Amino acid sequence: MSLRRPRHPLRALATVVALVMTSAAVRAETLTEALVSAYQTNPTLAAARANLRVTDETLAQALALFRPSVLLTATGGIATLNTQSTPGADTTPISSNAQIVLPLFPLSGFAALETADARIAESRATLAATEQQVLLAVVEVYLNVRRDMELVAVTAAIESLLAKELTDSRIRLREGDLSETDIALVEARLAQVQADGVLARQNLRRSHAAYVAVVGHPAIDLQPTPAPPSLPQTLDAAERAAMAANPQVLRAKSAEAVANAAIGDAEAGLYPALDLVAGGRRDEDTSFEGSELEQYSLQLQLRVPLYEGGGTRSRIRQARELLNQRRAETMIAERDIMRQVAEAFDAMTATRDAAIYTAASVTAADKALSGVKQEALLGYRTTIDLLQAEQNFLEAQRRSVVAARDERFAGWRLLATVGGFTPRETALPVTPYDGKAHAEAVRDAYLSTDPIPSPEVMPVPTSTAPPPVPTVPDPAPADARADADILEDIFDLGGDDLDVDYDYPD
Repeated sequence: MSLRRPRHPLRALATVVALVMTSAAVRAETLTEALVSAYQTNPTLAAARANLRVTDETLAQALALFRPSVLLTATGGIATLNTQSTPGADTTPISSNAQIVLPLFPLSGFAALETADARIAESRATLAATEQQVLLAVVEVYLNVRRDMELVAVTAAIESLLAKELTDSRIRLREGDLSETDIALVEARLAQVQADGVLARQNLRRSHAAYVAVVGHPAIDLQPTPAPPSLPQTLDAAERAAMAANPQVLRAKSAEAVANAAIGDAEAGLYPALDLVAGGRRDEDTSFEGSELEQYSLQLQLRVPLYEGGGTRSRIRQARELLNQRRAETMIAERDIMRQVAEAFDAMTATRDAAIYTAASVTAADKALSGVKQEALLGYRTTIDLLQAEQNFLEAQRRSVVAARDERFAGWRLLATVGGFTPRETALPVTPYDGKAHAEAVRDAYLSTDPIPSPEVMPVPTSTAPPPVPTVPDPAPADARADADILEDIFDLGGDDLDVDYDYPD
């Protein structure tokens, strides 16, 4: 086998040393830390929180219907008056008008207020559903990285074992104990395991990319995943908990409440309105030069819609049909959640049993492999038997790793399905986002046009886009052969069966 020497050996050496120092300096990461990072920096959560704050403004807009409005208008210009006494006289008329309208009986405002409250409740349920989806995604990518790292390690261990076995087989071939066919079988098996290793490392890279996308930073020496807290012990208990707390069910019920409130909002178009209107007017030079007029009024204004072309009644019918749709969608959500609860509970129990059996199969396969090795040395087993035993051991390890991951994820999935995967329920060390505080803040924001700052610490999303790569000049040339000796010591490239061919520069 030939290994091409890097064009810049010192750079390669520096990279290796930097990676070793970096891996030694970083500390391990737990699932709790990953959940905290995602809760504070995930842009999907940030978008859902912003959507809730957008919906909060509908409350301020509904409350505005109960408050007075003030309007001031002013006009000025040049006019020419033609009268018998003063033909062609030029004047500069100025008019100003002020009006204050105080709603006395705003029936439409009550309907708008009810609709705003319903929409805010729906948006809060949507945020709760998004939070649990993101947190469950963190658990999934966390477990996937650990699973793929273990699969890479398992495959690498078998590859190392087969490489040693190939070396031993070649020695036995020279001694006459094996044939070329046996060597070919081992080489074929080694090549297959090496191909499996390539795929395992590719899957690990994909899992790392998914981890960064959800958590916000690369995975760092992930620690074992703890079991989820307070899971329901029976299917009936899980179903009752899901009907009471599952965010998808709550969101569907909130959407139904919004549709119900929208009927009253549409019917408000037929309601009368009673306002108190106070006004003042001043005109100068409007009739002739030097003329002045002041007028003040205080009036009750009653508006009764009699006929609007049928548009309002069409909106009422539309809102009632929308309510029928939302009621049906609530039933769909409840049935779907019942199915998800049954699947999640069954998966939790089934994967638990599968993890026990696969762990036992690893022990049995390891014992069988040791026995086949001993029997092969005594001539009672063939190379094919040995390779098959190694294959069985590898597959048992793979199944055990996958089953352990599935068993742990099933519990967290059940927790999210019943609506218990929240920062408060899981005692996550974060300050939970409080949507009510912002809604209260916008109620009295009469004059501000800037977004209302949140009373609590606002989680800030972060981007995972790579920073610009700085331009690093090539290192100064050094003694190539000395660098090759250093690299050989680091990677332990020396050996009788390894041909190292460095491409030294002239």
